Amino acid sequence: MAIGSTFGVGARAMGMGGASLALADDFTALYWNPAGMAQIQKFELFSSFSHNTASTDAYFTGDEITGTTRSQIRPNSIGFVYPFHAKRGGWAIAFGYNRPQNFDYQTAIQGVDPSSDTEFSGLAVDETDVNSGGIGIWSFGTSVYVSKRVLIGGSLDFWQGKSLNELDTTATDLLKVDSELSRFRYDDEIDREYSGVGARIGLLAHLTDAVSVGLTLVAPVELGVDELWYQSTRAVYDDGEEVSDSVDGAQAFDIERPFEIGTGIAVKLFNKQLILAGDVQLTDWTQTRYDPVPADDISQDNFEEFYATTLQVRLGAEYKIPAIGTHIRLGYFRDTIPFTDAEVENARDFLTAGVGKIFEDSLKFDVGYMMGTWQRSRNELTTKQLTHRVFVSAAYRF
Repeated sequence: MAIGSTFGVGARAMGMGGASLALADDFTALYWNPAGMAQIQKFELFSSFSHNTASTDAYFTGDEITGTTRSQIRPNSIGFVYPFHAKRGGWAIAFGYNRPQNFDYQTAIQGVDPSSDTEFSGLAVDETDVNSGGIGIWSFGTSVYVSKRVLIGGSLDFWQGKSLNELDTTATDLLKVDSELSRFRYDDEIDREYSGVGARIGLLAHLTDAVSVGLTLVAPVELGVDELWYQSTRAVYDDGEEVSDSVDGAQAFDIERPFEIGTGIAVKLFNKQLILAGDVQLTDWTQTRYDPVPADDISQDNFEEFYATTLQVRLGAEYKIPAIGTHIRLGYFRDTIPFTDAEVENARDFLTAGVGKIFEDSLKFDVGYMMGTWQRSRNELTTKQLTHRVFVSAAYRF
């Protein structure tokens, strides 16, 4: 779960598809591009929440679709930026929390497994897979003008999170494909806690009054995982015999997340009433490593074999309506799925929209919305997910 599933933070940024590397002008710069924090001229208190709804349809080839939905409200960002003024330029510090990864979704499967190489082949499967949790980052960062138009910044990041996966499967031999088995039940629960320390640095350059570019580098993170797991099985045979078993355990291992690099550009037009922005972020997930491997059947080459390099694309536009002092936003966000062991028809494409308004030059409210889909097929099973996310942010500057 700690791989991928990264969406972003802040209602303004997400209303613009997450295109923020060359803007970075509020508290969320601590996550997007810490160089931008010195642009903030007043002390800022910031908070943001997100509401995620994931609707999932799953079906075996030629079988009926089973749908399920999971919704959750989570904190998205909270923190402050404190600026220090100087005769030339200035600098700022910031501290707070950003939660860019979300694991709240579930799937349900009902049907006969048509595959020929799984333990449930030919059996009528009734399965529910519930996932919850996420990963957030506590950060302390600073930013400074190194010239009239160039800023640099960095942050020290403390990663924390948890995930819970609860899998309940019942398989019944309705078609009599097994000469002995009548019914089989399998329960699997995995509870994980994540922690790690990382860092990121950023550069923001105002090439002209209208054009800015940003660059961010996220250092590799050794994410520690503490895992508790429980498994139970119960088999009922045609002659009435029942056999059950359960095991549990705990283990600890590290996931070494790879280096990430992102770059972006922003163009301000029509006296800065219109902003166009775009970002790309590269992550080579094949460079991820386990230390040690969490199970005997997982090799150190697991990520090289089953994962890929991803390019996250973020595009956005913002227009200020002068008559009412309100900003409207549109965007596009692509979060490529890093897994290669399944056939993917689309790679988590999202359309975004948003609106924001500043009151008395000090109080700012923003709302952002994302809608996206993806589809994956593996072992005769197709999973389709439709996701809606709503972000609400408030900032006070004084």
